[in-house]
Amino acid sequence: MNEKKKSKLYAIILAGVIVFAGFVVVINLQQQIASGSGTYPIKNFGSYEELTSFLVTGNQNVGRYGSGFFSGMLGASAVAIDMSKEMTNGARHDGGTSVDYSQTNVQVEGVDEPDIVKTDGTYLYIVSNNKVIIVKAYPAEDAEILGEVEFNDSLSVLNIFIDGSRLVVFLQTYDYPILKNAFIEESKISYWYGSPDTYVKIYDLEDISDPVLVKDIVVGGSLSGARLIGDYVYVITTQYSYSTDENDTIVPRLMVNDEVLEVSLSDIYYVDIPEKSSTFTNIVSVNIHDDAEDVHQKIFLLGTTQTLYVSENNIYVSYSMWYYDYPSLEKILEDKLLPILPDSARVQLDTVEGLNLEDYQKQMIAQWIIQGYVKSLSDEEKSNIVKDIAKDTEKTIIHRISINDGEISYEAQGAVTGYVNNQFSLSEYGGYLRVSSTLSGSTLSYYIGSVESQNNVYVLDMDLQLVGSLEDIAPGETIYATRFVGDICYLVTFRQIDPFFVIDLSEPTNPEVLGQLKIPGYSTYLHPYDETHVIGIGRDGSKVKISLFDVSDMSNPIELSNYTMENEDNEEWRWAESSALYEHKAFLFDREKNLLVIPAGSYSKQLAYVFDINLDDGINLKGTISHDVETENEEDNEEMYYIYDYGNSIQRTLYIDDVLYTISNNLVKMNSLDDLSEINSVQLV
Repeated sequence: MNEKKKSKLYAIILAGVIVFAGFVVVINLQQQIASGSGTYPIKNFGSYEELTSFLVTGNQNVGRYGSGFFSGMLGASAVAIDMSKEMTNGARHDGGTSVDYSQTNVQVEGVDEPDIVKTDGTYLYIVSNNKVIIVKAYPAEDAEILGEVEFNDSLSVLNIFIDGSRLVVFLQTYDYPILKNAFIEESKISYWYGSPDTYVKIYDLEDISDPVLVKDIVVGGSLSGARLIGDYVYVITTQYSYSTDENDTIVPRLMVNDEVLEVSLSDIYYVDIPEKSSTFTNIVSVNIHDDAEDVHQKIFLLGTTQTLYVSENNIYVSYSMWYYDYPSLEKILEDKLLPILPDSARVQLDTVEGLNLEDYQKQMIAQWIIQGYVKSLSDEEKSNIVKDIAKDTEKTIIHRISINDGEISYEAQGAVTGYVNNQFSLSEYGGYLRVSSTLSGSTLSYYIGSVESQNNVYVLDMDLQLVGSLEDIAPGETIYATRFVGDICYLVTFRQIDPFFVIDLSEPTNPEVLGQLKIPGYSTYLHPYDETHVIGIGRDGSKVKISLFDVSDMSNPIELSNYTMENEDNEEWRWAESSALYEHKAFLFDREKNLLVIPAGSYSKQLAYVFDINLDDGINLKGTISHDVETENEEDNEEMYYIYDYGNSIQRTLYIDDVLYTISNNLVKMNSLDDLSEINSVQLV
């Protein structure tokens, strides 16, 4: 077969693979990196016209199945509107008191995460009913609402930070894009594909009764995440591109205090590869205590941010890749499949190339020929081929971006096999990034079959180059929870039972399993109790389960204690629920107080389950706390088959001194930590 025919035939087979498998072809930066073609230098654009051309090319490659319209870089109507209420109480804000109080449960010490409830030990700051409510919380006997910060109806409040005398509020709205030469007509904008804007509003709370808006920032894209490190808030948004005419010049913009600022070309980065990425990752840093310092922004064309992990010095942006591009598939087939075809199949494919048929007809015939060959393989042979192909096509792409006192710098890119579960799947420690992932093995299930899933732990250096790996952990299962603690990785996989793995990472180049425990159910979140014990929250069938693991003998971990919670709605088919299963910020633990609190109950309403937890007595329920505020919609609910009581569903819990505070959309309730007797409550609606 000559090279010209061979090349054309490859194209036919590739198209057949894609059509048969039903995959959408999405061409961007991730696939090229994942296909094994190496890393590429980061570059800047020479002009906004060059940026526009880059985006146009990327969108042409993506086609109609691409990532939608690139709106809100900022919108023409994106004017930040503050609707702060006048508050009558003249109390001074002193940044909290010296009493003992809990803070947001975060992954990395020193790296705060935004949440819907924050406290400074004196006041509560609560996101409820699309506003921020400030409650004087300490002492509990004198608790009262001091005021509310309201916003334009077009803005949705997401979460907040509190740091000293500064309140940071994150909001989101949908808007239209700004171009340099012209605005896009409203009729040309699809709301379905619209990309939101993220608003960052910083308030001074020197006078708690009169919060003053001191900085108002609007960033294009949806909020992927934010972190507070020292005096700086780092905001990460993801912004999709729209298909536009290359005659329109796209100029990324940032709005600060109603002033629209063009993002400098020197702050926009891309990787020059044939397959363009038309998705912007915007990273903004702002000193929330120095109003005179400029806001910093860098833009990276990295693709969609799916999982965000932030250490004290680095932002890791990751994306799990499930799609193909033509060059990647051609390389896979050349390397994996075509070389092992028998001569008879090669002759048949060569014959197909010479037939007077349309390309789609040749694709179908090529599919049948290859499928016939695959069917003739033994299960082991087929499994080996599928596993090799899956490893090349199921990847998580990771980018490292360093941060230091507001400065933002792109550093490295890398990839691992499989997909990551959540932010706890990544951890930086001792100059290495550790990553847990699951390879589904089903990439080509519609074409040549699938293999058992496998789970992996990888160790990468700061250049994101692989230095160590532990693969094929618990074949056929899936990772449900990961927690890295120092040199140890705790891993939970699940299919029918819950294997709890203890993995040693003290030698980064040689990770190894030290021990494992198999018990019913599984954990979705792991939290260190101390150096030799771990708390797990998850499920056992329809129940919510809390476990206390003893890993003092790492070769033989044991479940020291457990407690299960059932749905109390008396409906057997309804499972018990807990927001702590998927939101670590809903988890409250204090070892010195022997205190563990999680929301749990039904899908419609969750109570606060308060536990006494210690190594001698294990996990014991101390009591539950419920919110039962009647609202105007109460009568309407009585006519419903199943009553939803979201407003009274407890979302967060915290303590100040010896008082437990439970917070729902409707209420703040205060109970004694000693005996859970009620002290006071403040209604929020």
